[in-house]
Amino acid sequence: MSNKLSRIYIGSICNRDLEIFDKIKKFCFKNYNISIINLLKKESNTFNAKYFTKQIKKYPISLIIVKLYSKKSNQEIYKTIHEIAPNIPLLNSLRAVEFCESRTETFKFIEQRARKLHIPKTFYSLKEAYSACSNGIKIIIKLDTHNIPNLPKNDRILGIAENIVQFNNLVKDYQENELFFQTYLGSFDLIYKIYVIDRWAVSITSHNRLQENENLTPLELIHIRVPIDKQLKRRILRLGRKIGMPIFGVDYIISNDGTPYIIDINDFPSFRSIPEAMSLISDYIYNIVVIQQQLFRTPARVRG
Repeated sequence: MSNKLSRIYIGSICNRDLEIFDKIKKFCFKNYNISIINLLKKESNTFNAKYFTKQIKKYPISLIIVKLYSKKSNQEIYKTIHEIAPNIPLLNSLRAVEFCESRTETFKFIEQRARKLHIPKTFYSLKEAYSACSNGIKIIIKLDTHNIPNLPKNDRILGIAENIVQFNNLVKDYQENELFFQTYLGSFDLIYKIYVIDRWAVSITSHNRLQENENLTPLELIHIRVPIDKQLKRRILRLGRKIGMPIFGVDYIISNDGTPYIIDINDFPSFRSIPEAMSLISDYIYNIVVIQQQLFRTPARVRG
């Protein structure tokens, strides 16, 4: 069979971590003859429904990868995929991508569907958070939107309110729906990150950005791999299956009593500190496409 006939085509709607994603594209092409087709307009790297439709009619797309900054305009992408290509599988489900855009939606899902995972007490209204703070509970206040383009991660955390004066100062310039509130669990030097690719998971240490310590040694800045508690790993993998997200990342801290608390979830993180991730992600993509082709023989096609 010729290369042209055996080639696999994957569509991508990606506009973040492009340097890492480019390495995945090259690995897929070199090792599996998988071409990843950009479904965003090349000139502007923006989404256009007509261009999207043209591309998936041109290529026999077997899978779509969606990896986006959080923007209101993403709703057009989700709507177009639902309407134009509802039968083409996605790497991470649209529901997972949408949930991870909002901290509120992410933690609501954990509370409702993954109750065995521990999270800080979350407040879903300004009134609830204000009341808790007035009763002596320290509140960490973040922007609700997760992957905001051109905004450093530190700036997505507005601060910690120890009293209502600090609370009011932190929230005064924002609309309620822009904010996310949780109980502040205290100061931790390390945050642990878990990276998941299907059933494979690895955990590393990361310095806590809330600690304003600029005197870290090179050794302290190294991401050190650490074991994952088996029960925590099972629960996190189960969370991914429930939300339809085989490739994702989780940040957690360990409280003084040894309890792991989930503080962040990211769909398709950058994997910069995990060099083997490029091959593992490529392996996973190839395997699920091959299984799909064996089940259905021909790739799913666009409507109309």
